[in-house]
Amino acid sequence: MQRKVLMITYYFPPVIYGSGIRVLNFAKYLTQYGWNSTVLTLNHSTFNVLKDFSLSERVKESGIKVYAVNLIKVFSKIASANYPNVKREISAEILSYLYKIASLNEPEEIWKSRATKLGEKILKSEKYNAIIAFVPPLSTAQVGAYLAKKFKIPLIIDYSFIQNQKKSPSKTEEKLLRTSHSVIVDNRKIKDHLLQNYLFLDYNLVKIIPTGFEPFEFQNYVASSDDKFTLTFSSGKIGGKKIKLVLNALAYLSKKEQLFKKSLLLNLIGIPTNEVINLITKFQLKDNIRIYLNLNRENYIKTLLSSDFLLYLDDFDISNIPYDYAAVEKPYIAIVDGSNSFRYIIGDQKNSLIADTNEPSSIVLAFEKAFELFLNDRKLTPKINIENYDINRIIINLVRELENFVYD
Repeated sequence: MQRKVLMITYYFPPVIYGSGIRVLNFAKYLTQYGWNSTVLTLNHSTFNVLKDFSLSERVKESGIKVYAVNLIKVFSKIASANYPNVKREISAEILSYLYKIASLNEPEEIWKSRATKLGEKILKSEKYNAIIAFVPPLSTAQVGAYLAKKFKIPLIIDYSFIQNQKKSPSKTEEKLLRTSHSVIVDNRKIKDHLLQNYLFLDYNLVKIIPTGFEPFEFQNYVASSDDKFTLTFSSGKIGGKKIKLVLNALAYLSKKEQLFKKSLLLNLIGIPTNEVINLITKFQLKDNIRIYLNLNRENYIKTLLSSDFLLYLDDFDISNIPYDYAAVEKPYIAIVDGSNSFRYIIGDQKNSLIADTNEPSSIVLAFEKAFELFLNDRKLTPKINIENYDINRIIINLVRELENFVYD
């Protein structure tokens, strides 16, 4: 018997921000267990977010139904491979400003309203067994909760990351969590955050199902090598306290030691803030840094593989990145909040260099140690249990969770 699940997500390929690839892999692999997925998402053609159009072909080949809310039209079904031209993009900030001066709601509010209408149309046309709402943003869960109540369908809320971990608990979020039938999280850090902030949650209700990766994606690549001390950091948006601490440390060591300056190469994969761009110029690091926007999946993996160390900052805004890091089996320079936060590192923290944001000197020491290992041709070798992150195994846990809500 074929079963159906409606996945509500603000991000979906070609957008690779947030839970985009997580949703794609879940939807793709669920078909092997008799679950057909329909994705309800937003057309991001006007937003300046990371996109990989090579993933559009994967969506098309998978046979997943994709419906995208359009900010201009009420709704539209889109062909998976025919996304708008990236040259037509404008920044989200400009778009928000235009909506404000026209006295219209924010884009996310418009998405919520129109996604609800389109969701109603989808659920009226076919019978669905479950709804999964992928958070953040929280608006996906709001849409899911409304549809679940109206059509009497179980709701699962899935967290791929927490946008602001220091923010106080939200009454809106609490209400949504109370109405959900199950909560899924990508990792232990998110689970602990939810349990600490929403004490009514049952420990066993919150299930950890990692994003994982497809092992075949990382096979048959040959890493390029040169004489550079190559570091790589990947994120959706590149900004904030941690990256500034990284740039400060690299600038300090570049001034201190000419060989470090000559050898250093930092790959930044993502969209940097203006502040980060200005800091790179201020610290005279422009010749040492390459910035990649909209890097396709193949070249992204090759860039990771060509690195001596990967920068692991423990607040990733793209759920698949730490698993991609683990897949290429490169050592980390992990910069975390507090000495106990290392336990949340996805991958092998024992064969990594760990620094604390509360002690900037520890970041400098970590880079010095990494450079020393590079000069002496000594390598840290991470030990990864691939099976723990293999999507082929992970998906079984999601199937079991969905089967709890199917009554034949």
